[in-house]
Amino acid sequence: MVALSACGGGGETLNFASIGETSNVREVITGKWKLTSKKIEGKKAALKDCEQDNTLSIQGDGAYVADNGVTQCEDTETNDVGTWSLSDNDRELTFTGNETTKTIQLKGISKTELMVETSVAKDGKTQTEIHIYTKIQ
Repeated sequence: MVALSACGGGGETLNFASIGETSNVREVITGKWKLTSKKIEGKKAALKDCEQDNTLSIQGDGAYVADNGVTQCEDTETNDVGTWSLSDNDRELTFTGNETTKTIQLKGISKTELMVETSVAKDGKTQTEIHIYTKIQ
């Protein structure tokens, strides 16, 4: 099995099964996840206070809830609910929510850790972010 490594929030190394080699991605991905670290354009970035209480619940029935927590990044920020699906041999995760559809790349997964890559538009430019989540339920 090929393993991917990433630097976690505390500097530890996280080992993930390569997506496509984990036969039960759908089963492992279900649960409640909390963002624990991120990289922007390959550089470690501190989580904002408003990101530290956010959770993502991925349910086995194909539903999800992205809860922005009590501390909001923007005054107009709301929780997002909708459906999720896997595609591209379990390498892509698509969220279809209240107002938008977002597809992210799965880079690694274990029973307790999830690593994804996403593109984020900021200040007129698109940047690549790696997010590492820890399963909390």
